[in-house]
Amino acid sequence: MDGRRLIEALLGVYVATLLIPTLAVAGWVAVASASLGTVLAVGLAIVGAVALAATAIPDLPDRVTSLPVVAATTLPPLLFLPYMFLSEPAAAPDVYPVVGLLAVVPGGLVSAAGATLKTRRLRERATEHIVVTTGDDDDDTGISHGIKVAGVVVVSLIVVAIMASLVLFDGFDGNTTLFTSLTGLSSLFFLLDDDGHELAVTDEVLRVDRSITPWDDFDGYRVTDDEIEIDRSRWYRPTRTFDRDEIGDDEAFIEALAEYLPNLAAADDVELTATE
Repeated sequence: MDGRRLIEALLGVYVATLLIPTLAVAGWVAVASASLGTVLAVGLAIVGAVALAATAIPDLPDRVTSLPVVAATTLPPLLFLPYMFLSEPAAAPDVYPVVGLLAVVPGGLVSAAGATLKTRRLRERATEHIVVTTGDDDDDTGISHGIKVAGVVVVSLIVVAIMASLVLFDGFDGNTTLFTSLTGLSSLFFLLDDDGHELAVTDEVLRVDRSITPWDDFDGYRVTDDEIEIDRSRWYRPTRTFDRDEIGDDEAFIEALAEYLPNLAAADDVELTATE
């Protein structure tokens, strides 16, 4: 399936799994009392309509990875969690809040699919000028990136399932069962940590392993005796820091960076001299 078609289908699934439970818990009798076959038919119709409407959205991968859209496709389903705690048992059939909560899965996959498609397109267009390695790859676990990402997705689904099942079956009684489960499962996310990285300077992006960042997302770079710092232009994204001793050819890497980013340390020196 084409990457854009996948995003369109996921958007349809997200809207359907969020909208139908919302109407049910809001007290719309036509939904709450409908048969399973009718609900599924309506859901499929919503999926198709939303997917068709999404075909008219230009630059869909860019849109679904913007911060407002990411928030809109991940936060609303989480509102079903407090609803499960606070609502009366007979307010709606138990299955609807669970389905609404599980809408966070296709919602999160929308952003993930958009980011993957953007990354693939940028990597296909970009021309690499220099590639260096940093860190020590000898301690790598040998687990492929695909398996690691799949593991994170599976863990996320397990977390959501635990939250839903504990509430649905009255398993949450004020103790720390839920929090203990989440703490134990969160340790699996360290599978994504590697000791070594591959850095590539291209004509469009900086690539760190499989992660890419367009040059417009950076303010510039600084070089000290020990480190190379690359400042990001957005406050919620941390500065990327690399130890010069761990980079195979740090001078060549710095020269390549200078082709696309300003030297912030030099700019700071000029500003300091001007003030004096």
